[in-house]
Amino acid sequence: MATAISIPVAHTPFIVPSRRSVPRRHDPARARGREQTPSTVHFAHAVADLECGMTRPTDGFRPETLVAIDAVERALELARHRVGAADITAKDGRDLVTATDVAVEDAVRGIVRDALSFRVVGEERGGEAPADGSPYWLVDPICGTRNFASGMPLYSVNLALVEEDQVTVAVVGDPSTAEIHVAERGRGAWALKDGARRKLGTSGESRTIVVEDGRSTGARRERAAHLTAAAIRADRWHVRSLGTTLALSYLAAGRISAYVLFWASAIHTGAGTLLATEAGGTLSDIDGRPWTIHSDSVVVSANASLHQELLDLARCDR
Repeated sequence: MATAISIPVAHTPFIVPSRRSVPRRHDPARARGREQTPSTVHFAHAVADLECGMTRPTDGFRPETLVAIDAVERALELARHRVGAADITAKDGRDLVTATDVAVEDAVRGIVRDALSFRVVGEERGGEAPADGSPYWLVDPICGTRNFASGMPLYSVNLALVEEDQVTVAVVGDPSTAEIHVAERGRGAWALKDGARRKLGTSGESRTIVVEDGRSTGARRERAAHLTAAAIRADRWHVRSLGTTLALSYLAAGRISAYVLFWASAIHTGAGTLLATEAGGTLSDIDGRPWTIHSDSVVVSANASLHQELLDLARCDR
């Protein structure tokens, strides 16, 4: 991928063509009050909302984030209808793709291209990062296609914006909880559901770690087997394998304590890694180096001490 240059997209003037506006709470009494004394009642309710910490769930987000939320919401709708789910094509090795994967990616590409001029790099349709270093999107339409094809709602729609060689906006759709997880670099991570918004934060309380071999081969796959066996023998954690980078959203939400993925590109992991770090997680590749969009592995944990334990377990020279 090309090294990106700074482009102040956050200040680029455009109107976001939101096809689905965020629903406002309907309050008949408030509506009647506005008709009688508009300015006084409106101000009073605004003060009450501020005192209660109530805002619209998307207030304060970047325009690019709003576009991404709209795209992921529509993608989840397509995936839930499962049109094309039975139309399965084999890819490399045990990997596969359904017609739904392609339809979802096409829908996401269309929405972000309609609203913005940024290039898209996707799992199914491909693409390359712009040579001039301008911003671009990473889209993984259905991460966990094997689960999806088998009728299990354990997959995610991942969309990330890359600026200056860093993921700066992340939106992940989770059909298992009907939540949209959103992160902006330096501003935090949140879950959106039913018109509400809550802050995400990591937690080691579950003592559950998810380990995935991904598409690793050779020595890398041996390391995956080594860590998995060592974690089981240690008998200190619940060890799971989910088959999807939705695990990164679960880490950000405090549902699991750590996630180790031995091979995957930023198309799969870019959105989730930003969610995890903005929620307070510790992130690196499997060798302990800082994760970048060029990394091909992920270790992310709820805290630094657990992170180091997992890095130690991943070493085959122990």
